[in-house]
Amino acid sequence: MDEEQRPAESGEESAGEWLVSYADMMTLIACFFILMMAFANYDPVGFNKKAKELSQAFNQGKYKSSEIKLSELSEEISRHPELQKKAKITVRDGEVIISFSGSVLFNEGSTDLKSDIIENLDVLIDIIRSRDPSYMIIIEGHTDPLEYKQNSAVQSSWELGAIRSAKILARFEYFGFNPKKISSITRGDSEPVLDNFNEKGEIIKENAQENRRVVIKVLEPKDQQEKLKFGFGIYFNE
Repeated sequence: MDEEQRPAESGEESAGEWLVSYADMMTLIACFFILMMAFANYDPVGFNKKAKELSQAFNQGKYKSSEIKLSELSEEISRHPELQKKAKITVRDGEVIISFSGSVLFNEGSTDLKSDIIENLDVLIDIIRSRDPSYMIIIEGHTDPLEYKQNSAVQSSWELGAIRSAKILARFEYFGFNPKKISSITRGDSEPVLDNFNEKGEIIKENAQENRRVVIKVLEPKDQQEKLKFGFGIYFNE
């Protein structure tokens, strides 16, 4: 009788072990779905806020927003004594804006860079490249309404501004910037910072000189923004 009961007892023990393993597995599955629900993005604003806090906590000293990076770039450029004297440097709307007076880069009506400014321009380009060679660069050429008449090779303010901005672009390309990430445009005399003429219709020379300028804009490309990955395929853009 005892011998007949032994197989049954062995089977009961095996069934008990299986139930314990099954219960453990179901517990793990339940925990998995609880975590899935916890990470579910029902509140995008709240999630992004928490994700940013986590990013800063796990990347102390490494976490930097685009605004911080651009501000640091602006400060580094401003520390260079020659660039500080010859350019106006600001950070606005996610851009570092470096504005050179036209008289600094070019003689009146000329499309040739001054020989004594090329070294300073190259220093600027090298600073930008050392920070991030993938920055997007936009170069704008501005003139006054009459300056183009000093150059018989150009026919309008638009053409003069275009050639000048292209000359600056060539320096960026020379230093290895991706041509797809740099562009030159002309504003001609369409965006003066000061009035070119007085009430009598006479040119105001000082104002016209201020309006002749080249503006270099540095933007961080969106496709290069770092992503912080959490579990279950959820990403947070820094």
